Amino acid sequence: MKYISHSPNETEEIARNLAKTVSAPKVICLIGDLGAGKTAFTRGFASAYGIDKGVSSPTFTLQHRYEAKGMRINHYDLYRLTDGDELLDIGFEEDIETGISLIEWPDAFMSLMPENHITVRITRGEGIDERIIEIEGAEA
Repeated sequence: MKYISHSPNETEEIARNLAKTVSAPKVICLIGDLGAGKTAFTRGFASAYGIDKGVSSPTFTLQHRYEAKGMRINHYDLYRLTDGDELLDIGFEEDIETGISLIEWPDAFMSLMPENHITVRITRGEGIDERIIEIEGAEA
């Protein structure tokens, strides 16, 4: 599926719509440059579960965990990691079996992702806020 977003709000809406089609456990790999909209996508996804505040990039903590409506959402930022063992040491394998995990910067760790993961690629479009969002592996 391919979408064109013209604002962060539209990016969040695309993510909310995806959230309606995803059931746990599921891993969603978010791929895109700095400032592409990966965290905005996560914010929109989480809002579908009633999490409307506090969603930010876990750049320095590596992971944020949100709980609402009986759903656990794990939000990872792997930008600073250099070794898969570091990821495993923080309980990644257990976490991805509980809830839905959205993972920013998964590129170097794709061998640790389950086969049935969803990939969301976000690239810059023509305008300053335009984003091209491509979703692969979603059920709907």
